[in-house]
Amino acid sequence: MTHHHLEDFGARVLEVVDSIPAGRVLTYGDVAALLGSRAARAVGTVLAHSAGAHPWWRVVRSGGHPPRGLERNAAPHYEAEKMPLSPALTECGYRVDYAVARWNPDD
Repeated sequence: MTHHHLEDFGARVLEVVDSIPAGRVLTYGDVAALLGSRAARAVGTVLAHSAGAHPWWRVVRSGGHPPRGLERNAAPHYEAEKMPLSPALTECGYRVDYAVARWNPDD
């Protein structure tokens, strides 16, 4: 991929993330798939380099788990947006109820 293509991919990732409504989520794979890609890790890299300027907490890992290492930072956002949460046997003790909170851009 050329540098221009990477910049374009990054801009498109951020457009998708910015369009996710409050209280809804997509997985990294969902965002990539909406862009016709399988580059879920690249979606995470784009968000990691966006310096928190976009609603990163609305993009979760598979199973509805919050971004690794940002679980504590994500929790207040989820509370403010009334995100449906479920208990989880993880260090943070919760996950987003993905079946309920998944955003369908076609709706």
